[in-house]
Amino acid sequence: MNLRIFCIINLFFYTQSFPNFFRNIFHKFDSSFFNSIDIDLKSLLIEPSLVDMPCNETNFNLNWYVIGESSTFLKNKIHKITVWDKDYVVWKDQKTSEIYAMDDDCSHKGTALSGGYLQNSCIVCPYHGYEFSGNGTLIKIPGLNFTSSPCKHQKDYHVVEKNGWVFLNTISKKDYFCDRIDIFEESEAHNPDFSAIFLNVQFKSYGRIVSENSLDVMHIGYVHSFGNREFPSPLKEIPPFAVSPFHYRTEYDYLSGRQSFAKRIFGVNQLKIQNEFALPHFTIARILFGPFISTVVTFATPVNITHTNLYVKTYRNFWRGPINSVNPLDKIFNSLGNFITKRMMYETIMQDKGVVENIKLEHMDGKFNMKYDKLSNTYRTLYKNWIHKIL
Repeated sequence: MNLRIFCIINLFFYTQSFPNFFRNIFHKFDSSFFNSIDIDLKSLLIEPSLVDMPCNETNFNLNWYVIGESSTFLKNKIHKITVWDKDYVVWKDQKTSEIYAMDDDCSHKGTALSGGYLQNSCIVCPYHGYEFSGNGTLIKIPGLNFTSSPCKHQKDYHVVEKNGWVFLNTISKKDYFCDRIDIFEESEAHNPDFSAIFLNVQFKSYGRIVSENSLDVMHIGYVHSFGNREFPSPLKEIPPFAVSPFHYRTEYDYLSGRQSFAKRIFGVNQLKIQNEFALPHFTIARILFGPFISTVVTFATPVNITHTNLYVKTYRNFWRGPINSVNPLDKIFNSLGNFITKRMMYETIMQDKGVVENIKLEHMDGKFNMKYDKLSNTYRTLYKNWIHKIL
């Protein structure tokens, strides 16, 4: 029998063990270096504190946040985006395909511009019909002549599309304009041997907690059905090391869990896990088993102190046909691979969500740390110093 047909048949029967997926797939998807550090659990203030840093190139490039998947930013569609409790209005221009972003609160009376409409590449305020160009300039007041002045204009912001995600920089162009865009890129993004699926899920949790969870190797055996509860600790560890000033990596050797697809489908008993982060909220978990690689990239964008949008990309170099193949069987094979990968990733996120959402802010730093908390502690320390802290 043709090997690809054999694989397709096996993948089809593999999916039959997940009947709940067929009920949930269309509904749930949319509804939704230190061994220890000193921890000071102070009383929480009502308001969180973004770390006050000067406007320079370093700080500018630490303020990129994922605001959605590129596929969701259709031309002439208005998006209201919230990052750190601040609202932005974002849209892709019909003619140029450029994505614009500015403060959502109208400079005139504070109405949400996202409730307005687009006309001639401008956004029109729903309250008085004022028109603002993509760079935030007020260009028309119906029935009135007016003198242009800075107070009438909206602050506008850099927006970049990169590797399937759209990024917004929360430092306005007025406060700091930078031509050098430095956003982390995973190596898989430019490797044609990999296929990718995208997901996003909202968590009722502080953004740092969501990112730290992705860096925690010891929870796998207890939270996830594919984990190894019998041997939850890594066999070997390379302690965290700096790849760049705000990018750290560690590596583990890990025994496959009995229910993991690495063991059940591929028969691999031992994995290598490369775990890393890049400020503010990139995390990468790269699982290597035999010749195969599965890489999970996450970005936890804080909506406010209690809600976070988790964006996920999962790459794989298996369950896919040859590059640029026109064979219909290869396309079916790749679609089934996407289908199963998305289903498994969604279940994994839901397992994390069930635990992470029950971590209270006042207890999130814990009272002690253990051997394999090094990477998350490194992230936490840098995050408090450079991104955000609760006093």
